Amino acid sequence: MDRQIVLKQDILDALSAVGMCAGQTVMVHCSLSALGYVCGGAQPVIEALLQMVGETGTIMMPTQSWKSLDPESGVHWQEPQE
Repeated sequence: MDRQIVLKQDILDALSAVGMCAGQTVMVHCSLSALGYVCGGAQPVIEALLQMVGETGTIMMPTQSWKSLDPESGVHWQEPQE
């Protein structure tokens, strides 16, 4: 399987193309591997997002950690009920 090589500038170009700009509040959730082969891993993605919204913008990135909070619905480690 060939994945596209993605650079920080590619991410900046794509964010600009969808209208992201300074001062915005954005919520981000993505699979890094779905972007292609991102040179540098998650770091250039985060840097591009920060650069696009600037110092006056806000980035929200849900971690989906709620899945690990309830022992009844699936904790990924063993913890006492209390």
